[in-house]
Formats: sequence, structure tokens, C-alpha cells
Amino acid sequence: MRMSQWAHDTFGQRVPLIRQGIAEALSVALENALDAQKVAQTDHLHPFGFTLMSRKFEALAEAFEDLGDVRVVKPGGSQHELVVLDGKLLFPFRYAKDRSVSVMSARIGDGRPSALVQALFNRFGPEPRMRQLALHDLPPHAVPVAEALGDLPDDTRLVLIAYACNAHSGLLDAWWGEAELLDRTGSLRWHHCEEIPLVQESVAPAGREGEAAAFDHGVPPAPALNPRRGAARLAAPVSEPLPFGPEAASGA
Repeated sequence: MRMSQWAHDTFGQRVPLIRQGIAEALSVALENALDAQKVAQTDHLHPFGFTLMSRKFEALAEAFEDLGDVRVVKPGGSQHELVVLDGKLLFPFRYAKDRSVSVMSARIGDGRPSALVQALFNRFGPEPRMRQLALHDLPPHAVPVAEALGDLPDDTRLVLIAYACNAHSGLLDAWWGEAELLDRTGSLRWHHCEEIPLVQESVAPAGREGEAAAFDHGVPPAPALNPRRGAARLAAPVSEPLPFGPEAASGA
């Protein structure tokens, strides 16, 4: 899969490695949630949902724990640890349970965004394009959470990881990008959004036309960050998607 300008500017040459790590972390979290559902032996999906909620954060931290520029933070009042990779705070959320919802219409959460979510967007989200419509004033209950994030640098950027999945069909798709939080129902305006491939990536070196690249000049395939290779096992191959730029995100 080709590398977009946004991805390169955000993570540099490590984009294939990071995309693969995210896909595998989501798949591991989903596997754990399915295991919890089977053990519970109930038709209710509470075990699946609760396990997925926690494991998606933990699996991300496990996937990138060996990288030198990773920091794991746990804001006061939050039950989850958040991964900051090279100054980018990764925040995964399930935007849909099936393919009937477009990621461009995604809401973050099933109801009112939590105090943590509001604080993250307010502190680290992109500058709103239409400030009069954007949610830029923190409610009183979110102020303590925002203060708990004070030890993170001001130039930290919030990178959203939106995914669709369910207990029957598995991981359907995953996307990443940057968006602003529009209102207290969780509506988003994407500034950039592009798909994350759910199959293992390899990076082919670029050589001159008609000349094979030398072995020691090539870029090696991105190594697996998790030996379970969940994404490659659970998901069908995904054709190369086109990244969504600001025009597509705004519906223009």
C-alpha cells in the first residue's frame, strides 16, 4: 500500500511498521474479546464489549513496547493507559458494528463523549476549521482530566484509530487520521482519514528503471510486532484504498 503525505509527515518511514502494529493489536484485542465471550457462555454480548474496551488500549501498548520513543500514560480518572508514539497520541475507538455506517459519518462513542475524550480533542486535536460550530470549551467535569494531561508536551497530536467489528464477522476495517470533535454527541469532522490495511505489508525499494535493487540497498519487510499475526489470520485481503483528504472529509 502506498504511503500518503499525511502518513509520511506524521510517522516518517516507519508507516508500514506502525500500520501493521495497529492492525495486529486490534485483531489481538478482538480475539481476546471473543475468548471472553465463549468462556462466559451467555448470549448477551457484555463480556465481548467489556473485554474489547480494555484490551484495545492494552494491545496497542504491547505492540509498540519495544520501540524507543513510546510513552504510556494513564490520566487521572481514566481506566485505560494511552500510547504516545513519537509525540502522537493513539486513540482507538469502534465506530461501527457492521458496514452500514461510513467512517466519514463516524461518532466517537455510543453517546456523550467522556471527559477524557473531550479533554484529548481540546488539548491535542487539530485546530477547528469552523470554530463557531466546534466543541472547543471544556465542560467543568472535563477540566480535571485536562489538567492530568498537563505533563504531555503541547505539540502532542491526537491520532484517531477508527475500526468496525462485531462478534460474528470479526474485524471489518480500520482507519486512522485526525479529526475535530464537533458536538457533545461525538460527531467528528475529519481533517484526514485513510484506511489501514488488514494484511501484512511489505515495502519494496525504489530503484532505477530496468535495474534490480541490490539486496543491501533494499528496505526490508516490516517485521511482525505480534507473533499471533491476528490481522493476517482474521481479515480478508483489502484492495488498495484511496486516502480521504480534507475535501472528501467535508463532503465537498
